[in-house]
Amino acid sequence: MENKVILTYYDFEGKIAEETLHIEELENEKYQIKNIPFFAPNIAYNDIITVEKEDGRFYFEDVLEHSEHSTVQIVFFNEQAIAKTIQDIELLGCSWEGMHDQHILAVDVSANVNYKKIKEYLDKQFDNKVLDYKEACLSETHLSNL
Repeated sequence: MENKVILTYYDFEGKIAEETLHIEELENEKYQIKNIPFFAPNIAYNDIITVEKEDGRFYFEDVLEHSEHSTVQIVFFNEQAIAKTIQDIELLGCSWEGMHDQHILAVDVSANVNYKKIKEYLDKQFDNKVLDYKEACLSETHLSNL
């Protein structure tokens, strides 16, 4: 599992689940998260972490440095709205990764994006029954935008 870390978390049913994320090795046994979590909470793109190595696998241990990115996880009720939502999210300055067969997006909100605008957009889409979302990891920067 070179260049990947396993994160263990509790899913929405309270069951233990795992998600594998890409990482980049830094110096002094530090690693940087290099993709957006679809399910795991409390971690974001570019966070610097430590890992525990066991049987050739890397398991998440701790966050050493928060990147000030935030992670928003979206599930769609309306499949036809996915493409438009992606376009809107990009126009608001965010990047994303998708699991289209499951109608799920993982959105990365970088530190220079005003999260208040993102939240207003997502709340409107929720009210219109297009999607639901989870603020899986909000940075201090984005919390201060609200």
